[in-house]
Amino acid sequence: MRIKVDVEQVRIGMYVAALDRPWLESPFLFQGFVVETEEDLESLRSYCNYVFIDDVKSRDNDEVRRLMSETGVTADASKSRDRQTAERIRQGSIESFRENLRSATQSFRKSTDGVIRFFNDMRLGKSIETEDAKVVISELITTISSNVNTALWLTNLRNQHEATASHCLNVSILALAFARHLGYPHAELEEVGMGALLHDLGIARVPNNVLNKPGNLTEEEFEIVKKHPRDGFNVLKLTREIPQGALDIVLRHHERVNGSGYPEGLKGEDIREAVRVVAIADMYDSMTSERVYRKAMTPQDALTAMHKRAEADFGKRLMEEFIKCVGIYPIGSLVLLTSGALGVVVSSNPEARLKPLILLVRDDQGRDVMPRKLVNLATLAEGRGAPDWAISRVVNPADYGVDISAIAAEEMRVPEVAREAT
Repeated sequence: MRIKVDVEQVRIGMYVAALDRPWLESPFLFQGFVVETEEDLESLRSYCNYVFIDDVKSRDNDEVRRLMSETGVTADASKSRDRQTAERIRQGSIESFRENLRSATQSFRKSTDGVIRFFNDMRLGKSIETEDAKVVISELITTISSNVNTALWLTNLRNQHEATASHCLNVSILALAFARHLGYPHAELEEVGMGALLHDLGIARVPNNVLNKPGNLTEEEFEIVKKHPRDGFNVLKLTREIPQGALDIVLRHHERVNGSGYPEGLKGEDIREAVRVVAIADMYDSMTSERVYRKAMTPQDALTAMHKRAEADFGKRLMEEFIKCVGIYPIGSLVLLTSGALGVVVSSNPEARLKPLILLVRDDQGRDVMPRKLVNLATLAEGRGAPDWAISRVVNPADYGVDISAIAAEEMRVPEVAREAT
């Protein structure tokens, strides 16, 4: 049972189950923790006015019960409030998911057409229509502001025939979501979105036999690939309407803070944060996408690998903020439940990071679930088999013969809302 207490009343040994704000707005990486040190107490007092303590999970139960007695909280009253809150969250998530998806799909399709047109113009030596790019970014910002989870779900649509265009659109969505998480104002969001959308435009000048080579590139071939940031920059700088900040992103999205990047070998603070925001989104989407020369990584494996290199590539703090942004179970992750069922994460839950909204795709017998069902792991009531719905681990879709991109495409075409799994 939970009790709301002032942070000044929190003591070492108590279990903090919830904060007075979303977890992503706090420095705590995981939802729910035992207060172990004075530093934990100071952090809570710096970020929160009150928190919710779980008496069962706390080591000092007597102190928690004393607080309950003083505040007049009873077990029945507390559980009743929890059920009401859970029901409100559940209803909102289930009813709005596909409605938001249908709306975002229209914007996504128009944006995809626009990016493909930019690359075709680049190949043909034509100038880029800046106004078209501005329209794409404006629609993406609106979509992400309305529902960031829906926008991130759309990045799972991967068309191998339009791989570079899809990558640029995905990076723009990811970078905008990340910049919004960091609190960027609208004008800076536009620059980040524009730079991300056009960051790989210079790839249009790379020969297909190099771009799609199955094996390792030779040194000469890699030098050709390394020209693409400057090639894109040189074409786009002739267009006066493109902001300097966006041009900076196009030119420098492969720079790394330890100086190992290209084309200029910049180091540390010489690489603006906005550039590194796009660089992180670029690497994440690349690592989680299928390529002719390697298999796609799971979102969680990609984040782990990126975090290990964060100090050298982007800066540890910024990388950790990206992990907070996309969640412990990033949207598009295939998860194995403790029951043996499989689900795809379609929406993160800032209030319960370990319990996202999932789309159930296979039951515990390995059978496809059709029509697919939405399951909100955060709101399954006690006594309804909640342990069976817990996430066991993230798994590789290829190991289970699951095509996340195909599922995303199918869901965009489904007109009816699936019923909640119970």
